[in-house]
Amino acid sequence: MPAWRHLLLLGLVSAQAGCAALNYPAEPTDAEPAAREVPEAPVLLEVGFGEGAVELAPLEDAEANTARTWYALAREARIARQTRDFEEARERLAQAALQLAGRPASNAQRRAVHGMRARLALDFVALGKEEEAEALADLLFDEAENEPEIGGPATVELVQNFAAKRVAEAREAGMTKSPLPLLRIALDAASQDAASVQRLSLAYEVSQLATRDGDDALARRAIELALADAQTVNPSDRSQIASLQIYRARIARVQGDLAVAERAATIAYRFFDETDADPTSRAIGEATLAAILAERGDEDRARAIITGAQARISMDPPISDHAARTVLAESARLERALGRRDDARDYFLQALDIPSLDFEPDEDLVADLTGELAALDAPSTDAAEAAAGEAPPE
Repeated sequence: MPAWRHLLLLGLVSAQAGCAALNYPAEPTDAEPAAREVPEAPVLLEVGFGEGAVELAPLEDAEANTARTWYALAREARIARQTRDFEEARERLAQAALQLAGRPASNAQRRAVHGMRARLALDFVALGKEEEAEALADLLFDEAENEPEIGGPATVELVQNFAAKRVAEAREAGMTKSPLPLLRIALDAASQDAASVQRLSLAYEVSQLATRDGDDALARRAIELALADAQTVNPSDRSQIASLQIYRARIARVQGDLAVAERAATIAYRFFDETDADPTSRAIGEATLAAILAERGDEDRARAIITGAQARISMDPPISDHAARTVLAESARLERALGRRDDARDYFLQALDIPSLDFEPDEDLVADLTGELAALDAPSTDAAEAAAGEAPPE
């Protein structure tokens, strides 16, 4: 994997998938009155991995019976799990969720029960109860997709577990399956909580998948979230922030938002310089900025910057093959933007002459360049119509 790629990936820590224990409301102690099923509000409800205690606000009298019902059901589910009666736990939690269904998705009690059910689904996975896990997970995925605010850390963990599992199953069957539809649910759920390294990793992954699938709006939202989290959880890592800014610039450029693209690429260019980044990272940053400047009509700055990037290709030691292909690709796009089609064609061909790498981003770049070269060589609509003896429309 090229060195520049490591700049970003070393900073991203994948969210841990696993089987944390269910955390349900604690049972009343022996000192509590036997007839009372729920302690006086506010109640602190532990909701598990990645979440702290959620303070449940005092309830109105009209809601008291409903609150006792869901609380008692959740407590019974906890007891059932302790005795390994997972079917009983599932039934009780389903009933608790039904009691709370009329509340907003952001309601603390409703989110807590949703998280408990997600933990139970992960328990089913760990126990090898595949049918039960699949059925419960799909219910929770539908709920989180329709009401994103209900999701939390347990939802994200469950989605990531099943996204990886279903992709692997499809591969074994000789098929290809994108994890993006599920990971979109995870991103929506994660967006409800605070910035974290885990969310940064998820958002970056979603941005890459969405870019590959052509979902530019999702790619933009995900990279903006990843960048915001990087600036929050690790603001001193300018190399990581610069790499994320490069991705932000590329996505914004595809969307036609050249002002944002230039701003992001300029920040990356400056950060790579300030951190004395390796030549590979600097070459990619310079080439990206130069091509964007050319598209904005700033030829003088574009040429000054691309000349430096091109010089890095023949440095000793040389930059990576993927970085060299990127510099040549952006050189071609720069010339195309400035109306020099022959020069653009030469750079496209040079970029494609570099041997292909067993590296997904490089494979994507080769595919993009092949398509761009074909489009460059395709006759224009006006020329085709003139050749056919038709005048172009007014």
